[in-house]
Amino acid sequence: MAAALLLNSYRNGILKCLKNASNHNIIRSRKANFHFTAKYFQETCPDGKAYTTRLALPPDYENVTDFMLESYYKYEPVFINMGMQGSEPSEIWRTILYRQVKRGLSIIAENRENCIIGAALNCITIENDAEHIYELARCCACGPDRDVIEFFGYVAETPRIFERYCVDVVFQQASLAVSHDFQGLGIAKRLIQESWLLARDCGYRLFRWNCNNSYCARIAMGFGWTMTWCIPFSQYVRNGQVVFKHIQEPHTVCQVFVDYLRYCKTYCLPYKHCKTLTSPPV
Repeated sequence: MAAALLLNSYRNGILKCLKNASNHNIIRSRKANFHFTAKYFQETCPDGKAYTTRLALPPDYENVTDFMLESYYKYEPVFINMGMQGSEPSEIWRTILYRQVKRGLSIIAENRENCIIGAALNCITIENDAEHIYELARCCACGPDRDVIEFFGYVAETPRIFERYCVDVVFQQASLAVSHDFQGLGIAKRLIQESWLLARDCGYRLFRWNCNNSYCARIAMGFGWTMTWCIPFSQYVRNGQVVFKHIQEPHTVCQVFVDYLRYCKTYCLPYKHCKTLTSPPV
């Protein structure tokens, strides 16, 4: 911080001197007309891009899980709307997030120091996955953890994605988080683009994203994806009781988006109309 202030003071001093020079120097019979502005002194970073993205590898799995417990659990609207804000994650969430990372389909963003600043945990889902989620919920004592897991099971089951889109498996973007210090750089959008490309290049037919966050929903709509199902948190009822009692704007709705993944040439045997590589979402 001190170095930045010193640099700024030094730059302002140079600008002042140059401005004085333009006012008092004469070239032959004409006043010097120097046009120096702050843009000529803007600092440029020699270290390249602010962040890079890559596939999470086995040595990364524990670090990715730790990052998600810090950046996803504490700020995901589902947990906040459930009234869990400020609580520490129980062991069940480490288990759930680690299982997602272990699927080997997660994309991470790293800063110049190779620290994780964003992660998109992806997985492959099948039609009876909702039953497995409900079974996991029954392993938890009654309380907010169990309520959230049951909600995830409800969202997995109710849209009937497999039946409606005639698929056996779906590539799902399961959990997304970006460090607060690096938000606003387009990292979330980039992670979703990379996840979409991974799904397409692995030959899956449908991409699914459950958006509990209004900002994520905005990204999905920007891609032109189909919002196939939604439910306001205030309307989710379990055993005759409203579950979400601490809903905070603007994240008031869970929305499910899907997108058909068009096969590239490598995978087009049953799809003879496919001739070129599909462009990523923009």
